[in-house]
Amino acid sequence: MIRGSLLVAAVLIAGCGYHLRGASVQTSIPSAYVKGSEGVEVTSDVVRALRQAGVQVRDSPVDAAVVIDLMQQTQSTRTLSYTDRATTAESQLELAIRFKILGAEEKELVPDRWARATRTYLVDTNNLVGSNQQQQLMDSELRTDVVQQIMRSVNAADRQLQAIH
Repeated sequence: MIRGSLLVAAVLIAGCGYHLRGASVQTSIPSAYVKGSEGVEVTSDVVRALRQAGVQVRDSPVDAAVVIDLMQQTQSTRTLSYTDRATTAESQLELAIRFKILGAEEKELVPDRWARATRTYLVDTNNLVGSNQQQQLMDSELRTDVVQQIMRSVNAADRQLQAIH
């Protein structure tokens, strides 16, 4: 009975247009070149998202419809609260990627901007392995969030390209 209810709920959710966070974003840009500066760890994630969206990822900017320039990455962890024993009780992770998107003849389609994501998690000093696993999960979610923000900017660039043509 429970299985049937779950199946019905899954079908209803899928049918209403709901998408899980991290679901691929579609775009009509035919090709892109991703320029990842040193220290930008999400470059391969952006390439993967573009391929999932049906974009042909080029090895050079020469034949690409757009160039996605991933210029800088910052990542930080800060303590939000402490326990009564002066150990960390709650931490916040932040990931930020500075990027811009260029079109033909280096025309700026999306100006220099930051894609940012933050997550907060509880630190259990009695279960450090679990807290470490939770932090790794949060890191993965941050990467997914900033990549999705960049992909939404790719869609904005796509609309600009269509307006030009």
